[in-house]
Amino acid sequence: MNSKLKRDQIPPIEAQNWRLNLQEEVKLTFNLIVPVIIIQKDTYLKLTGENDNRVRVYLGLEPEMKDGKYVLCAYAVSAFLMGSGDVYRDYENPVFKLEKVNQDQSSKNKEVLDNIRRYRKWRNGELDGTNELAVFRKYIYPNAFLMTKYELHDIFEVQGKNEAQIGFGISKTMHTMIYSNIQEVESNNGDSPVFDYTDLCPPVCDTSSIFNSNGDTE
Repeated sequence: MNSKLKRDQIPPIEAQNWRLNLQEEVKLTFNLIVPVIIIQKDTYLKLTGENDNRVRVYLGLEPEMKDGKYVLCAYAVSAFLMGSGDVYRDYENPVFKLEKVNQDQSSKNKEVLDNIRRYRKWRNGELDGTNELAVFRKYIYPNAFLMTKYELHDIFEVQGKNEAQIGFGISKTMHTMIYSNIQEVESNNGDSPVFDYTDLCPPVCDTSSIFNSNGDTE
């Protein structure tokens, strides 16, 4: 276990596992081309502003396909804390397209929304109905990512970098599924409710328990 990890830093071996998981999904559901997605320091500063807002990144698809595949794109907006809870609302402007050189797309609202909606159709399995696994995308791929305050601050303010690249990976974890109809445990087409009311360890662990006596909850 690496005790020197920075806040919100993924351990290198875990990051490698996430990338490998995504490579496996390329064979199944991830038929996208991912271009270089860069967020520049100037974009970060404009979006966070004086109020230390957070950055939310929305995923989209370009209107034109390339080599028979859809092309992913990404848009960054500013998100502000609503009230005293953990709800963050988006500002509609500015919005930046995260290419090698970030582009202010605030005047291209229709194009931005069309690309985001196109991605959501892909995510819902509506663009390529012949792929029988496409319906599972909604359980794997999110619509957007809300960045924390720490990773971009560390890269741009602490490390003094002028740009950061966004890549993707998939974290796969085994969950419990609790069935009320025992006969459906081995079936994939049951109709009765399936519940998941469990917290996973980690991160929700009893570190004082004798069953965690080796102290290793990673």
